[in-house]
Amino acid sequence: MTRTADANIKGKSKRILAFDLIRGFFLLVILVDHVELYPNGLDLFTGKGRLWVSAAEGFFFMSGLLIGMIYKRRLALGMKFIFKKMWTRAAELYLVGTGLTLLYLAWAVFTNHPYIKDSLPVPFPWHHYIEQALLMRFTYGWADFLIRFAILMAFAPLVFWLVAKRLWWLALVGIVTVWFFRGQGFTLAWQLIFNSGIIIGFHWQQIQDKFNSFRPKTRGLIKKSFVALTAITFVFSYASVFVLSLLFHLWGWDLLPHWWQHVAFTWGWINHDVWIYADKWTLAPLRVALFFIWFPALYWVVRRFESQINTYTKGIFEILGKNSLYVYTAESFVVFVFKLYVIPPKTNVFQNFLITVASIALVVLMTIGYKRLQPRLNSLKQHQN
Repeated sequence: MTRTADANIKGKSKRILAFDLIRGFFLLVILVDHVELYPNGLDLFTGKGRLWVSAAEGFFFMSGLLIGMIYKRRLALGMKFIFKKMWTRAAELYLVGTGLTLLYLAWAVFTNHPYIKDSLPVPFPWHHYIEQALLMRFTYGWADFLIRFAILMAFAPLVFWLVAKRLWWLALVGIVTVWFFRGQGFTLAWQLIFNSGIIIGFHWQQIQDKFNSFRPKTRGLIKKSFVALTAITFVFSYASVFVLSLLFHLWGWDLLPHWWQHVAFTWGWINHDVWIYADKWTLAPLRVALFFIWFPALYWVVRRFESQINTYTKGIFEILGKNSLYVYTAESFVVFVFKLYVIPPKTNVFQNFLITVASIALVVLMTIGYKRLQPRLNSLKQHQN
């Protein structure tokens, strides 16, 4: 199949604005939580990455979702083409992720800042860490998702092939089985939402058509139920992050009445048990269930108001969402530089806010600059080919 045919097939695709807006929002939430200067005011909107569902899960899911949607449109090019494209993408992610790890490692060691993120031994055993980085057993800096995505993209063709052969149920059994035996393996756990995204993305139009075939009253009831469940569980999750921590803070300063101490103790005990089933690293069952309630609710709300959201945000969410790989890489660079050179040892709320906003502004400006340079880069790439 020629490059022209490939371009024509791509040209038939129509982007869903809500997806770009949501992904752009997720990237900003991840940036704020990586800068990690609390309190800063913006953490009231991000939840400090400690809610029962976070932007990170949404970012993984949407990556799989878009893979399923985009590559389904390319089925006419053949599975050989799709396998090659996916494995090429996996190789790119591996090279970028490993390269950033080695770059940030060298930066931290040679500038004598071995504690900027995870503690590094002194003297530093270069041979061991380079080997571990190349084997994808070690990442450093704030771009560790790239290596996770590289691994997932390496196996994505198999999942996609099963789905394309109408064996989606077999793919689902496989990914759920892997998740069930995940242990403490992050990638084994998070592949569940990534690969589920591929399955849902591939069948997106059928799912939409089936949902639209329901009576308006039924569709409205389903949407309202999801939004209501999301609102209720979000409020409890939000309160467990901000209200409960405030109660324990007041308790520590001996400013909490006795009966409030009892409330805080009971609430803390319940919250501890909830987090056993909402663990983020291993993607525990409650977190999975809540994600598949929260995400549809978020999508329906954003889809309904996507034009207004895009207007009020001046297209920033959209441009970030459309350039997610570049944005995530740029964020890791900005966070590293800020933690190394910009953020002082002690800060106040006002400084936290200014520094966090400055990091957001810098990433947005870098993305706009990249977007303007992209046509020239593509032209240069085509000329070289």
